[in-house]
Amino acid sequence: MLVSVLLFGLALIVILDNLGVNVTALVAGLGVGGIAIGLAAQGIFSDLFAALSILFDRPFRRGDTIRYDSTTGTVERIGLKTTRLRAASGEQVIMANTKLLEREIHNLAEANRRRVAVPFGLALKTAPDRLARVEPAARAALSATPGCRLVRCTIVGVGPSSLDHELVYDDDSLDADANASRKSAILTALLTQFAAEGLLLATPAQTGFAALPDGTLIPPYPGAALP
Repeated sequence: MLVSVLLFGLALIVILDNLGVNVTALVAGLGVGGIAIGLAAQGIFSDLFAALSILFDRPFRRGDTIRYDSTTGTVERIGLKTTRLRAASGEQVIMANTKLLEREIHNLAEANRRRVAVPFGLALKTAPDRLARVEPAARAALSATPGCRLVRCTIVGVGPSSLDHELVYDDDSLDADANASRKSAILTALLTQFAAEGLLLATPAQTGFAALPDGTLIPPYPGAALP
């Protein structure tokens, strides 16, 4: 269709030139118009080529759940200009194909497992010999949940009122609801194990001191040591 229009326009210019009509201004006008149309259609063609890239390279397919930036959604339709996703919160997200391919896309449908990290803190006064019981307690909590495997459970830092730990495990399921249910079961089992081992979770607390007009500190409770 486009080629036919171009040939027809060229033939019309040749005929007018043979009839003695000055076609210089017409050709110049067509040239400027063609440039304007080309610039206007640049974004459309970019999205079209991006759509072809998605269809042939297949970084994702219809029905896949993908994540880019802070957006996570299921691909509903891959169009010539835009890709439409259904977000987990229910709304439809529409993204230009070119802009979408410019981002780092995580295809969650192609994952073979989910890696979950659970941070927690133990009481700062926990004795070192008791800290050795944390990893076995985590392993026992995970053993009760099929499809989940312990990666590590280690101390990662010391906070103002806690010994900071991180539990990391792999979940074989790719279903978000199943992941959440298993995580809840693991945390419940972990708390049960901690109670059996006498391990206390950190409870951050602050002590405030009041002062008299002359600057003398008032202890918050009888027998409190003043700084």
